Amino acid sequence: MDTSSSGPPTDHSGLEVLSLDECRQLLDTQQIGRIAFISTGEPLILPVTYRMHRGHIVFRTTTGEKLDAARNAASVGFEIDEWDASDQSGWSVIVGGTAQDVEDPAEITELKELGLRPWADTVARNNWVRIIPNEISGRRI
Repeated sequence: MDTSSSGPPTDHSGLEVLSLDECRQLLDTQQIGRIAFISTGEPLILPVTYRMHRGHIVFRTTTGEKLDAARNAASVGFEIDEWDASDQSGWSVIVGGTAQDVEDPAEITELKELGLRPWADTVARNNWVRIIPNEISGRRI
C-alpha cells in the first residue's frame, strides 16, 4: 500500500484503499451481497439479501449449501459493490470470515425484527446465517 502521498492510500494498482470504518459504513448501506464458499470441492458464489447486526453479516436461507456451510463453520467470503458506468467509478468491499447457523431463539426473534426479505420468496427461508468477519477490506476506483 502506498502511503507516501498526501492523498488517500492506494494499493499496488493505484486503487484507493478504503479504511475499515469506510468499509463498515458501506456494508451498512447495501442490501444485496454475494457469499462465496467451497461446495462439493468447487467454488460457489451466490447472491443474498443481508443486514448488518452487531458487527456480523446476517441473512436468511433454506436448507441447502449455504446452510450446510454455516453448520460446518465454513470459511466464507462476502462481497458488495457499487458501480457507476457513466463516470467509471465505484467501490468494492470484501469480507473474509466464518459462517455460523443462528440457533438461539431469542436472537432469531431479534433478527426477524430487521425486516430482512429474502432475494427470492419462492420457498420458506426460515434459517438464519451469520458471517463473523475476521478480515474486511475495500477499494475505490
